[in-house]
Amino acid sequence: MVGKERLRSVILNKIKHLSDDQLNDLHSYLEDLEREFTIVKSPMSFSGIFEELDLDELTTDLHQRRGDGNKRIPNF
Repeated sequence: MVGKERLRSVILNKIKHLSDDQLNDLHSYLEDLEREFTIVKSPMSFSGIFEELDLDELTTDLHQRRGDGNKRIPNF
């Protein structure tokens, strides 16, 4: 793809013009980023983001709601 190759070229050109200090910083950043992408996160790691939501409606009488055939979805 032309877009990807152009983007790679622009990024590499910017890297070539970095000072030694900036290059070391970039290297550290890329290592951190690489580590972040290789870590498999548990689904529970996202649980804190739902603290402000009221999820009781979704979990109250869950077995009964599933047994009702989910009447909120129309049958065609």
